Parts: sequence; structure tokens; C-alpha cells
Amino acid sequence: MNSELGIHLTLLLWNSSIAILAVALVCYLASYRQSILFLLVMTIALLAGIQFTYDTHQNPIKIMGFIKLMLLLPLGLGAVLVFASFSEDKQQRFLVWFSRYINFAVVANIFAMVFSPDGGTYRGFLSRFVCLGLLVWLLQEMTKERFQTTLFDRGFFIFRSSPLQWVYCHAAYRLALLSLPTFDSLQYLLLEPLSLILMFVLYHLHKKRYFLHYYFGFADTLVVTTLTVLTWYPILPPFEPKGPYVSSLTQNQWDMIFIPIQLTVFGIVLRAIFKNRSTLTTNW
Repeated sequence: MNSELGIHLTLLLWNSSIAILAVALVCYLASYRQSILFLLVMTIALLAGIQFTYDTHQNPIKIMGFIKLMLLLPLGLGAVLVFASFSEDKQQRFLVWFSRYINFAVVANIFAMVFSPDGGTYRGFLSRFVCLGLLVWLLQEMTKERFQTTLFDRGFFIFRSSPLQWVYCHAAYRLALLSLPTFDSLQYLLLEPLSLILMFVLYHLHKKRYFLHYYFGFADTLVVTTLTVLTWYPILPPFEPKGPYVSSLTQNQWDMIFIPIQLTVFGIVLRAIFKNRSTLTTNW
């Protein structure tokens, strides 16, 4: 999709259209046909596992990609769908342990992003501090809920420890992160807008039974998993794409765009951390 000429606009539009359609389908299945979605998740995971096992040209990038796919499919979305299928009594019985599982997965995922290669850029270096700040903030929010952060209602997965301001700060942080040379694929270009849009969609599909930000965890899980599968199994256009190209910015230009945003986000994060610290100290 990227070349020395810039960004291939036709491929960009094609991949974006496929991503939107795929996320819309997954959203429908997650809301109304979870058993079908679970079957699809496990089928893709099994297929990827078989292909990976018999692939004789493995490298560290492929291995890490496969591990990420397994963490998202059977151990991520798959686990959420299985727990959602339990009876209400069984959910209540094991909800504490499931919350611990989800908390560990969320914290570990964000902590791992601290070590993303910075690509020799200033925004990449600054992203580490923003990520650590977001992690501390999230842990404080989990503490407010005594780490009982999840619940299920009519099949919808609810995560209660990411306030709306944290969601928006996280979106701005991840936009800067995805602009780094490490994330050269434009497959994730729509990750943030789709996650936020899906949060609103799930909120309305669930008849606004909970606060808007409670639906971000489910929305982000669906979008990240879908886009990762599309990266692993890309749907190529049935025609030979020919131009036009859109010029890409240099790394210094991206720094000039994102550094002010990152500094603003970091300021908001620090303010929230100190505010929560005072609240938690008073309560405890």
C-alpha cells in the first residue's frame, strides 16, 4: 500500500471499505448472533494454527503476529463470548475470576505497548510516558471498583473502569503510536474512529442501559480483533489497482503534528492521576 510514490489511494479506499464492512458484520453478530461469531472466531483460530504449524518459513515477526492473533481470538474475544453464553447464575459465580482475567489482559497489553519501538522519533519516545500515565490512571480507576471491573448484561460485555476522558486520551495516544514506522501497515488506519463509533453503536443497541464509556472495552475488542484478522488474511481487490498516490509526510512532520497532541494528553493524564490520588487517599 505504501511505496516510494506515497500512499496508494485505491488500495487505501479498498481496505478501508473492507474494514468498515467487516466491523459492521462483527458488531451485528456480537449483538444478535454470538454463537455464530464464536464459531467463526474458533474456526479462524484453528485455521491460523494449522497454517502456522506447517509454515516452514517462520521468522520472529510471523511468530509475534501469530501469538497476537491467538491472544485476540480464542483468549480474547473467544473468552468473552464463552462467558457471555453462561447462565446468569454461573456468570455471577465466576465473575470475580473473569474480572481478574480481563484486568490482567488489559494491563499487560497496555504495559507491553510501553516497549513499542519508537522508530527514532520524538513522538515515539514521548509515547512511552503517555502510555505509562494511561496505565497508572486505569489502575486507579480499577481500584475505585475494587478491581470488579466487568459485568454482562443481555450478552453485552461491560467494562466499567475506563472513563470517557480516558477513552479519548487513549485514542489520541494510539493515533500517535500507529503513525510510527513500526506500524507501517495502513490496515489499522481506521482503528480509533471505528472503536469510538462502535462504542456509540453498542450503547444505542443496548438501549443506553449503562454509561457510554462502559461499552468501549467491548467495542475495542471487536475492532482490534477484526482488523488483526484482516491483516493476517487480507482481502485483495479483484482488479489491478492503478494510482493515484497520496504523498506521505516525513517522520519530522508527523512529530510536529503529534507532539503537541501528546503533550496535551499527558497533561490531562497527570491531572486525572493527581485528582484520583486525592480521592483514593480520602476514601481509604
